[in-house]
Amino acid sequence: MDIALRNNLDKYISRLQEVARGSRSISLMALRKGSENRTAASKSATLFLAYCALTSLLRRIITSLAEPSCVAIIDVPETWQLEDVVEAAKFIFKDQKQPRVVQHPRVKHRRGWEIDTAELLESKMLIVFVQEGSPVHEDFELAVTVRDRLSPCEPRHIRAISQLRGCGEISYDGAKVIAQQPSTRMEAIFRFGQPAQRAVSRLSQGNSRQPQKEKIRHVDISKGFGAASLWAMDLKKDIQEWREGRLAWAEVDKGCLLYGPTGTGKTRFAVALADACEMALEVGSIAQWQAFKDGDLGDMLQAMQQSFTAAKENAPSILFIDEFDSIGDRKKFPARHATYSTTVVNALLEALDGVEGHEGVVVVGACNDPEKVDSALVRNGRLETHIHFPMPDAASRNQILAFHLPSLADDPALKEIAGRLVEKSGADLERLSRDVRRVARREGRVVSIDDLRKRLDPLPVLTDEQILQVAIHEAGHAIAAEMLKVGKVTKVQVFDNVIHFSDDLEAHGLTSIELSQPAFETRWGLKKLITYHMAGSAAEEVFFKDNSTMAAGSSTSDFARATKIAIRMVTEFGLGTSRYHLPDSIDFNSPLDLWQDHRLADEVNTILHEQYGRAVDMLSGLDTWLKQFAMILAERKVLEHRDLRDLWAQLRGYPT
Repeated sequence: MDIALRNNLDKYISRLQEVARGSRSISLMALRKGSENRTAASKSATLFLAYCALTSLLRRIITSLAEPSCVAIIDVPETWQLEDVVEAAKFIFKDQKQPRVVQHPRVKHRRGWEIDTAELLESKMLIVFVQEGSPVHEDFELAVTVRDRLSPCEPRHIRAISQLRGCGEISYDGAKVIAQQPSTRMEAIFRFGQPAQRAVSRLSQGNSRQPQKEKIRHVDISKGFGAASLWAMDLKKDIQEWREGRLAWAEVDKGCLLYGPTGTGKTRFAVALADACEMALEVGSIAQWQAFKDGDLGDMLQAMQQSFTAAKENAPSILFIDEFDSIGDRKKFPARHATYSTTVVNALLEALDGVEGHEGVVVVGACNDPEKVDSALVRNGRLETHIHFPMPDAASRNQILAFHLPSLADDPALKEIAGRLVEKSGADLERLSRDVRRVARREGRVVSIDDLRKRLDPLPVLTDEQILQVAIHEAGHAIAAEMLKVGKVTKVQVFDNVIHFSDDLEAHGLTSIELSQPAFETRWGLKKLITYHMAGSAAEEVFFKDNSTMAAGSSTSDFARATKIAIRMVTEFGLGTSRYHLPDSIDFNSPLDLWQDHRLADEVNTILHEQYGRAVDMLSGLDTWLKQFAMILAERKVLEHRDLRDLWAQLRGYPT
């Protein structure tokens, strides 16, 4: 029996015995009598496996359940009966009033749903179990806080129940064979005192004679993920050579940090990576570790160690640690939590170093903000490879839609639709595809490209006046870049949403520039960059004597970029009025940090006002040029590099 199994078996047995004592339909004596007893034993096995699966899932979503109000939708695989899972959930929560557990109807009748959502949604915490593939009440779809999938029959749980019932040890591969069976087969597999491995052999023989079930489709890690695809293919090749004995484990990459916005596919990529490399996948997270047992420091460290132990025992494996940035940085912990948090980081460092001594384990972390991660965790020798997962561009969105809607993959209109779905994450596109498939399924037909078109939100068509304002704004950026020599302008665009659409940003216009890459920055160089970012709004003020919201409103807007540069000038580069050096002193995701430091706020404000004024002064002296540039842009909508080169020559009077 493996270490993780030994550590948890006593707890599982104790819990199962509690189930037997507490259930009206099961008793300890009944487990030893007749054919009805075998049915009761089957129910106990199913309840045991459902309990284990629910416990793992609840740990994963515990942060959502801890919210003041939560509606959780849990998809249950078709091979498992909802009744068994609901019974296990009621056992876990015993007589507690919260959360409220609901079994969702499998179908919607002509007279409507046989469920009162208004009454159910009055509960502060509601867990709705849905048969996978079944429709969900529209009210639950609107109110859902978190949605996840139950994964019953984890191999470690199957191996535990086999030991519990005296059915002998089962190999990891054998447990995977059993995991593919419906819950109704557990009686035949786990008869008391009968070897479960015999059932595994018979199942394997039967599978070899029958057509194999369709394998779960994973995303193609070899394309569509940029740098991540290159790293993944290198890892796959190294793992294969290591298996063949042609490569020492010391030569294999041991860790990688995937970072980027929520919903960009980091978790899906990790799952597909494990499948492509034919490695076991162990999943953990800070929230999951903290939810273990009572959640105190000792329990959390034990849960963390169990994740690493399981990964080592199932090697070759990938240990995927989600929400890696929630681990934190020892330099930034509040004093009252410093001891606890520092101990967690130190334990994780020790665990990562311990992986060095165990072949076959690759650690993959995923987070939204790598700047929140302790630098020691991501240095060379630990999670040394860092790969950005941006929001998918138009080409990547096309690939994602083609994956989820394979019948439309060759339709040329799919590329056009993907281009219209600006700033949609991989998760957004998966949800869109699921909705489209549901509509077609209910109508008894295949998905069509028109199903997708109907889901597109109509874009506002710009008037001539609005097009001119956008053109003035982008002309300001382009002229400032050219005059200040901050980089090479490659394209300037206006999106009218009739013929010209934005592919990658929710924007009305865009100035594309290849910024200069100096060996080091200067005070004047950074100020010129701030002037460039603020020149769009300054151009509007020069021409219209007014400003619009085009320069602000998001973390990637003109003003946001200018503000971040000014903050770094003051806090990191010593280019403010003081020479102090305070790296990482400002959390750019928490604007309150800036406003609470009045001295810093005043100094940053001074820099921004100064450079905005410089942009206004510069463009005021070039107002005729600004107008001519904008009029040409408003007419053509797109100015490529060649057009710009000719335009600079025409307007400035020097030869190309």
